[in-house]
Amino acid sequence: MQILLAMFYSIVQWNGPPRKSMASLAANHSLRLQKRRTETRLVENENSLVPYEHGSNYDGEIVELEYENNHRKGPRLNFTQGEIVLLEDQNQGLKSYQIQEFLDDGNGSSYIAVAAERHSELLTLYVGSHPSRLEPSWEDMNLWYQVQRQTKVLNILKEQGISSKHLPEIIASGRIVHSGPCEKQSPKGRCDHPCCGTPILVTCPVGEPLSSIIAHDGPFSAEEATRCCRDCLAALRSAKMANILHGDIRPENIMRITDKQGPTANNIFVLVSWGHAVLEDRDSPVLNLQFSSAYALQHGKLCPSSDVESLVYLIYFLCGGSMQQQDSIESALKWRQRCWAKRVIQQQLGEVSPLLKAFVDYVDSICGTPYAVDYDIWLKRLNRAVEGFGERRKTIEEGLRLKDVIESSGTSVGGNSS
Repeated sequence: MQILLAMFYSIVQWNGPPRKSMASLAANHSLRLQKRRTETRLVENENSLVPYEHGSNYDGEIVELEYENNHRKGPRLNFTQGEIVLLEDQNQGLKSYQIQEFLDDGNGSSYIAVAAERHSELLTLYVGSHPSRLEPSWEDMNLWYQVQRQTKVLNILKEQGISSKHLPEIIASGRIVHSGPCEKQSPKGRCDHPCCGTPILVTCPVGEPLSSIIAHDGPFSAEEATRCCRDCLAALRSAKMANILHGDIRPENIMRITDKQGPTANNIFVLVSWGHAVLEDRDSPVLNLQFSSAYALQHGKLCPSSDVESLVYLIYFLCGGSMQQQDSIESALKWRQRCWAKRVIQQQLGEVSPLLKAFVDYVDSICGTPYAVDYDIWLKRLNRAVEGFGERRKTIEEGLRLKDVIESSGTSVGGNSS
């Protein structure tokens, strides 16, 4: 207990006092314990999980409870390829989706699916945690952020008319409708079926995460890095129009999609996983020792430039920069201080693109300050750079085609003269 208290007071000194006092937390904890005892009927029910023994017979032994057979704890849902999932959306009614494959995103709850009426478009289907869990685990809280809170954020963007090809689009959200009779008492209620009431979110588009791409193909080229920076910055600007900050920029949360519209196929990048987005001052971002901003690590909050600072670390990583594994917030802050002081990131990206180096210098000048990010000017510069890459690629392709024509003509003339 002394160690826990020491840790608590250290956190208070670092991040400031908590929103709730220890007394209120202790009171709520006592109420939760009493509620759990009542619900599971440990004392009153003769079939209780642990037999209750009075004073003299109690030996003080700590007993581990096995909750696997507790019928109130909803099981984790697992769908198989080809299975049909029926969803009830309040606005669209019943929608059905066919599972195509499982997405290994670390949470074990995401799938690639197609709508029953439109098999050509791949969708991402997020399955939340069953609402009957008495004490949600860490994994279940991640699912809550991934499904319920991300649904809230994407709906805010949709209601305000904010859309972008660099942001995920919400297709449907609601709760699973299971097969067979449902005995729920109200439209928002649930019955005893293990699937009843489980929340689901369906989004598009579907792509490959950058973490997987880097693992397979290695660092990005100058064109891909510039395009990724431009697309992520565009997504952040769109979200900022609704006063939303992402707060969790890392390779796993950016998808690369091949855009086949137009004469040439280009890659576009989509910033996904908006469940931990910061909507107001009291919201806390995810702390990532490799990609979070220094301000977030120090204060547990975001400043206006926090997302673009994380974007700088991301681009540095994509271009082959060395990202050491950090074991504490202190070591992560020292790494950032050393990199900025010695201009390590500028040197690395300067070898890739002078424009990316200039962008890093700009971010360095506003890190940790209250100044707003000038998205527009940097999007214009990055757009010009991306268009320049396209023009150079087009010129090279035309030169190669002309060379092939000349070589084929020479071969034809030589053949006729003989």
